[in-house]
Amino acid sequence: MDLLREVYVASLRDGRARPGAIAKALREPAPSVRSALLDASARRLVKVTKGSPELTPAGRRLLKVVMLGGAFEIIHPGHVLALSEARSLGNTLVVVVATDESVKRNKGRPPATNQALRMALVSSLRQVDLALPGNKGSIYDILVRIRPDVVALGYDQRHSGEEIVREAAKRGVAISTARLGSPIPDVKTSKILMSL
Repeated sequence: MDLLREVYVASLRDGRARPGAIAKALREPAPSVRSALLDASARRLVKVTKGSPELTPAGRRLLKVVMLGGAFEIIHPGHVLALSEARSLGNTLVVVVATDESVKRNKGRPPATNQALRMALVSSLRQVDLALPGNKGSIYDILVRIRPDVVALGYDQRHSGEEIVREAAKRGVAISTARLGSPIPDVKTSKILMSL
């Protein structure tokens, strides 16, 4: 499963997966990863074209990809719990970190930290397989790129799960949504910022 997850993640992150990068990410010797890729190819889970592995539909079906988006301005216990809950919905978690412009538009103020720093922080969390920058277009542009199985929605996010399912279907992506709980509702970035 780790190999398939890393092929998927590397493809999203770099545009295509490379065996050397996969070996580094998995902390495995390159010959072991090449052997595992050959085995996965024989099992028709991975197709290797010009040295670059990609998941076959059968390989992709073994992953349950969860997508979660947010600002993640100041990482706090509420974020960690939400990420853990989102991760429990599948076996691969891709987090989309909002642009600075989106944070300003949605919160009515500039973000406390810029997108590059927020990306680095989110990427460092063990629950997260991949953090991607949000884009300036529609949220559906990145959804089509990720093609998640589940879109996790924060307890306080305004998005409608039904609308996301409908819009994704129009774009050929079948998903479900899950509204995350609020284990510590009083811990919010806005409250932390107000207390500073």
